[in-house]
Amino acid sequence: MVPDGMDRLFDRFPQAVVALDRDLRVVAMNQRAHFLAEDGVIRTGEPLNGELRSLAMQLIADPEPLAPTALVLAGRSLRIGGIPADDRDAAFLLIEDVTAELRQERVMREFVRNAAHELRTPLTGIAVAVEVLQSGAKNDPVERDRFLAHVERHSNRLARIAHSLLVLARAQSGEELRVELVELTPLLDRLVREAVPSPNVAVNAMCPASLAVAAEPDLLHAALSALVDNAVSHTTEGSVRLDASESDGRVSIAVADTGGGVLPEHRARILEPFYRVGNTGEGFGLGLAIAAQAVEAMHGELLVDEVADGARFTIRLPVG
Repeated sequence: MVPDGMDRLFDRFPQAVVALDRDLRVVAMNQRAHFLAEDGVIRTGEPLNGELRSLAMQLIADPEPLAPTALVLAGRSLRIGGIPADDRDAAFLLIEDVTAELRQERVMREFVRNAAHELRTPLTGIAVAVEVLQSGAKNDPVERDRFLAHVERHSNRLARIAHSLLVLARAQSGEELRVELVELTPLLDRLVREAVPSPNVAVNAMCPASLAVAAEPDLLHAALSALVDNAVSHTTEGSVRLDASESDGRVSIAVADTGGGVLPEHRARILEPFYRVGNTGEGFGLGLAIAAQAVEAMHGELLVDEVADGARFTIRLPVG
């Protein structure tokens, strides 16, 4: 049995608490355990079943507390410990739902592994170029300039990746942002100048001269730069267009291209970190995740629009 007043005490526990009699029947639970009842895992007045019963049996048979044990039930990852029964009192299972915690750990492991892979490519390119230069190419002006350009290209890529990783970490940390009015015409013109499209692709921007947005300047630049980079990398002919407009107190900045577009089956996941469309071997989808995280940190939204041709991503933020 559960002593008088203990149910109120257990409601103060950070874990779900389930009280069991010696027949492994559920006699009480605290408020945090109600999700187990909603999932159909336990029922008050009924005995436990399955793997949960096997764990609980140890509390009846052994006077020692149950060491924390991992278990997956009804799609949830649980960490389960317990307090054994004695001659008069119930046994207690202490249950934590660690699904979100484990998911975050998996995301971070994937983040570190794939970020290391992203960084390895330009580092290897730089190392190879330096080795060739030291082997004698530095004495040939043509070869020297070619490999120095190689070093510059990989160095710029390395700088972009490092900056993107820092932006993503900053956006996810909850750090208070330095929001200010950002004039869009100069920013979009700068993005057009910075773009490196294929020879048959034109990059241009359209924006009302006075339009401004409330944003953190670095995060906004990083988000738009990632979208432009993504557009030019997937467009071999046609155009990449940046369009800014205002409606209903929000500013919309769209980046549209005439590339291959986004298939419906990829639309829901394309903004996830390191999600790749196909096995091209070119990156891990970090750029679009940067854009999504940066926009979210500024309390805006990034939309993957449905369009007939090409792809279009739209950032929506408050008017400045």
